[in-house]
Amino acid sequence: MIEKSKLLKIGSLAKPHGVTGEMLIRLLPEWHGYEPDPDFLFIDLQGGLVPFEVHAIRYRNDQDLLVILDTISTEEKARRVQSADVYIDPEELGQEPAHTEFSIHQLVGFEVTDKNMGALGPIRSVADIQNNPLIELFYKEREILVPIHSEFIVRIDMEKRQMDIDAPAGLIELYLE
Repeated sequence: MIEKSKLLKIGSLAKPHGVTGEMLIRLLPEWHGYEPDPDFLFIDLQGGLVPFEVHAIRYRNDQDLLVILDTISTEEKARRVQSADVYIDPEELGQEPAHTEFSIHQLVGFEVTDKNMGALGPIRSVADIQNNPLIELFYKEREILVPIHSEFIVRIDMEKRQMDIDAPAGLIELYLE
């Protein structure tokens, strides 16, 4: 039997992803940003660890992994192990992520001013879409989504919690129509 003390708990199976048995693993906060590359994952089922061979793994974002495991090939089978804790061999965890001084999620609450439209209001949320993160704000009672791209950001003042942008021509007006 495999001993939990020799393995590292990295998170839990959050839910099936699609109908082919792919599952979402929600990483514990201390493992956000890591990119494990295991041959096997160990799932805690009824108090014992069961090894599952990893057929595919991909990274949804810093805190979520999507995996396909052997013998779990349908949504129904994936639901049976939903919420179970996931363990890994510590040597397969991967490199510690490089810590950056700034996370786009820190932008929530920043006041946004556009070069042409003026004050737009506070950032309500950040959609961390791979290769296309967006800020969400409400302007004139409409939801506005603006890409977080260096081309559109004029200035970010972390102390004053302000962000100046130069949104693409017509973008904000499009939401107001």
